[in-house]
Amino acid sequence: MDKITYKLVENDYELEGAFTVRRVVFVEEQDIEEDEEYDGLDYEALQMVVILDGQFVGTARVRFLDNGEAKIERMAVLKPFRRRGIGSGMMSFLDNELKARHIKHVVLHAQYIVIPFYEACGYSARGSPFWEAGIKHIKMERQITN
Repeated sequence: MDKITYKLVENDYELEGAFTVRRVVFVEEQDIEEDEEYDGLDYEALQMVVILDGQFVGTARVRFLDNGEAKIERMAVLKPFRRRGIGSGMMSFLDNELKARHIKHVVLHAQYIVIPFYEACGYSARGSPFWEAGIKHIKMERQITN
């Protein structure tokens, strides 16, 4: 890998890059309906993108919940770029952003297939499995320490 950048979305171009990655991963690859993927919550969320050699290859969003928690959602890396440490880099980047905002507790809904990835990032499964967008998930959470 050459030049990789992890950054918060700052403009419409970067947001469209995030949406493109999500469209490829969730809508095309996983057959999630577009109206379910684009749920109207994107403009109230903190968005990040990963850019590799000028190409958008990863994205995630974070919503800040009323109870003081942060929820990581819509985390995606394009298939040709998986298993290269990009996802781990995204989680580290988000950890730093959340620490800077004094968030102490983070939750996410993990697809079953990626539970080991999130466990390696320090997340623990909570509760029973459930179905979201036709895919088996489980709630995971993590305490962030400074």
